[in-house]
Amino acid sequence: MSTNELSLIKESGQGKMFNTGDDKIRVLQLQGSWREMGQQYGTLVKDLVDEIYELTVQALYDKKWTTEEEASELFGARVLGAASTRRQQLYRGVADGLGWPVEKVVVLDQSGFMGFYQAKLHSFAGCTTLFSWGDATVDGRTYTGRNQDWGKQFVDLPLALTVYNPTDGSNAIANMNWLGWMFGMTAINDKGVYIDLHDGSAMGGQVVATERPSIGAAVLDFLAECGTAEDVGNRFNGSRPDICLIWDVADPSGNCFSYETTLNECRRRFPEDTTLVSVNSFLNPDWGMHTRDTISNSLKRFQNITDRAAEAHGHIDAEKTKEIFDLPLFNEDGTFKDKGGATKPKVQDADLTNYQMVTIPDSLDIWIKIPVPALQTDWRHIDLKTLFIA
Repeated sequence: MSTNELSLIKESGQGKMFNTGDDKIRVLQLQGSWREMGQQYGTLVKDLVDEIYELTVQALYDKKWTTEEEASELFGARVLGAASTRRQQLYRGVADGLGWPVEKVVVLDQSGFMGFYQAKLHSFAGCTTLFSWGDATVDGRTYTGRNQDWGKQFVDLPLALTVYNPTDGSNAIANMNWLGWMFGMTAINDKGVYIDLHDGSAMGGQVVATERPSIGAAVLDFLAECGTAEDVGNRFNGSRPDICLIWDVADPSGNCFSYETTLNECRRRFPEDTTLVSVNSFLNPDWGMHTRDTISNSLKRFQNITDRAAEAHGHIDAEKTKEIFDLPLFNEDGTFKDKGGATKPKVQDADLTNYQMVTIPDSLDIWIKIPVPALQTDWRHIDLKTLFIA
């Protein structure tokens, strides 16, 4: 599948929804002011967000784990009030399109983090990222590969690559996430600056500082405003996150690093050579703690991908990155696969791989795949240059 095979499903103003050939992966191309893009988003996804709301928000209300009033205060009004004007306008536009109160829109967007606060949702603790550049690659270019792992209950929820084309002079952004979630998950801007998100709560604690802005919402502001990975890093240096996460950042120049964040600080992890592997364990030695594993076998995934990248040193490109991310972590019997990878098509520890993405930041080419057997797709190519509007 390539971008020119996308089929138009519906339109709203200057916004369009495309089918990729797989009902679980859509592409949204939005254009206009942030309020207008929010309106387009809300209108286009109106029939598709009820399921994720039921799973991540309504279920908490039904089980009395929180109340609508508490959620609206801590994960609606707090986040909305502290958000940038850009983000506020996006939220209000989505509310217009959905016909929802704006606080309900924000609570849904933040509901994964609200699950951390309640400690009722399994954390997305199985993610893996590989950055390669310089002498590790066939041509010196930067290549990124990423697994987004979470619980099997998310397998049936629709995913979307949402492409924002703002008319206010800020950067265009493409963000891969479940419909209804608009925080930065796996994202790249039109300058080729790439960011992805890993759960870090196994290291920093499953807690949320409910008196601070949402770092998940702020990261898309970073991409909207920054032209290099270094610029994004400086923004992290000036942040006090509200949740413990790991952010992986790369750009076409080969400037690649991770930020391991707690409620108290953000610490940058530098690469040791021309590859960087990130999982869900804090690996920056400056923390002063022993290297710790997670329930989703972070250290085994780290070693596997580190080894596979070393074996392919000097030969890594998009195809080789896809090959590495096609390798499973486990054998069918649950033992670790010899010369394995990090991918989990089914639950054999704590979670499974919901989707995968490979990118070439300088050419804005991306490939997306769902490895779960019932939904398995081939790697689907999308040329973001055809979706970013100059």
